[in-house]
Amino acid sequence: MATVFHDRKARKRILWGTVGLATVGSVIGLNMAILKNLQPIRRHTLTMTANWAVYGLFFFGMRETLLHEQQKRGQSMELLFSLTRDHDEMFSSIISGAVAGGTLAFIARKTKGAAASGALFFGLASGAGQLAYTLMNRRRQAVILQRMELQKEGSEYGEGTPRLRDLIRGRLKVGEDIQSESLIARLRRKIAVDPISLLPEWFPVRRISSDEYHRMLVERKKSVQDELDQMRLAIADMQRREESLLKRLHEQQDR
Repeated sequence: MATVFHDRKARKRILWGTVGLATVGSVIGLNMAILKNLQPIRRHTLTMTANWAVYGLFFFGMRETLLHEQQKRGQSMELLFSLTRDHDEMFSSIISGAVAGGTLAFIARKTKGAAASGALFFGLASGAGQLAYTLMNRRRQAVILQRMELQKEGSEYGEGTPRLRDLIRGRLKVGEDIQSESLIARLRRKIAVDPISLLPEWFPVRRISSDEYHRMLVERKKSVQDELDQMRLAIADMQRREESLLKRLHEQQDR
């Protein structure tokens, strides 16, 4: 363990991992305290934050220790760490999650059943998290290699920018922009699409154009003006009736 803390990169991973889990724990603790009306809210939030921070420090410290030992074993067998990294990280994450979860569950509940269930749950959760991280990292590496290959091809053919290279190879038409295929770019394009335009034609809701909206406003204005004219006529008629009634009353009083 001491050798791991002497490594700057390992210390950084342990620190940021612990801070990340503590942040997640604080968010979960705050929401649970609010939803369940646990008072005081600050104490329950801090307690959950401390629990997750302890688990994070235990988990990442053990994980980095196991990775360091596996890396040393691989070097003794003249194996490159890049070839065994995914397997080593998966093994270290599962073992660290199981040991940390089982130990903390036993400390909290003092039963072997709790230790076994904690080890099983946290081991599976850690393995699932490591698998997701590995898949995303592989995807990122594939995108980087693909871009490096395109840049290399462009330098070999002397075709300049990627837009010019795609124009020369017929992949892109004149006047058409290059669209990135990264995850963020695809999400941005999906968000930019009007959701109402994706609805089927038979759906009763649709988005109207500016001309249709202008026509609706004009028709609404005309109907309001017609109603105002009718109201004016009704008021004028009522005034005439009132004058007629007042005139009759005066005539009757004069008699």
